Amino acid sequence: MYSRRKRFGFTLVELLVVIAIIGVLVALLLPAIQSARESARRTECSNNLKQIGLAFHNFQDTYGNLPGGARDGHHKSDAMDFCCRAKTVYGWSWAYHILPFMEQSAVYDLGSIAADPAPGSTAYNNTEDLPAREYVKTLYCPSRRSPVPHSNFYRCDYAGNAGERLGSGGFRDAGNRGERGVVRLTGTQPVRIERILDGSSSTLMVAEKALHPKAFGSEGGDNERWTNAGWDEDVVRFGAHVNGQGIPPIPDLDAPFPSAWAVVPGMPGNWGQWHPFFGSSHSAGVNGVMADGAVRMFAFSIDRSVFRRVTLVDDGEAVTLD
Repeated sequence: MYSRRKRFGFTLVELLVVIAIIGVLVALLLPAIQSARESARRTECSNNLKQIGLAFHNFQDTYGNLPGGARDGHHKSDAMDFCCRAKTVYGWSWAYHILPFMEQSAVYDLGSIAADPAPGSTAYNNTEDLPAREYVKTLYCPSRRSPVPHSNFYRCDYAGNAGERLGSGGFRDAGNRGERGVVRLTGTQPVRIERILDGSSSTLMVAEKALHPKAFGSEGGDNERWTNAGWDEDVVRFGAHVNGQGIPPIPDLDAPFPSAWAVVPGMPGNWGQWHPFFGSSHSAGVNGVMADGAVRMFAFSIDRSVFRRVTLVDDGEAVTLD
């Protein structure tokens, strides 16, 4: 009598079909996982800016005005256009001066006003490297990079809105000192939130800075200490520009750019070592905190004229933001 043995397991064809189905499911699932991760990172970045905005407000509650962006040289003896970086704690960046209002007093206290040199000295405050060697997680966008020191010093992924930049004159010359922005060169006329003529809810205060994805820690807008870069693209950026005056090799300021464009020849965001843009590593746009403390995302597709108005404090033009 012929006896048919029972068959256990899968044939080779069946295994291949199962593997193919699993592969398709994984391929469909991975983009969703990546999208969820980016959404979480974008939310963390937004929370960072929320904390920065609250710190700006608390700074004003304590000192009567918003923090200055930074300045170079000795604030009691050197000219406003002195270069490069501050000799005294007074001229250190806004990111340093808001630390006590972000529960980072331990890092703030590493800098000491007692170490400031005398007016006219060529020396620099000898404690400036101490806080710069510490990283503050809130100053880093997780979509861009993890906090890693460059040349022993940490950086910052956010920049104060200095308003308008002129095509002529140096970066520290009059007209390029944040006169029409929220974050101004330290020692010039300070800003109070309630005196922003265009309204605090319609005016950008701090946002993500554009940064070449292959030049972390070395390009012109990321090569200085986060605590003390002076009045520099490391800590301030511009969203408006005087029409008809170019900033070589950039013909004009534009809406924020995705960082990925920096490496694509011919793209509007393609730049070299020095540039004044806002930008981000997110796929949709740039996170920014308004002067009233609200956090918004500005799409890369935002009209450049609208973004210009958002960055100016006194243009008198209405801005409608969805």
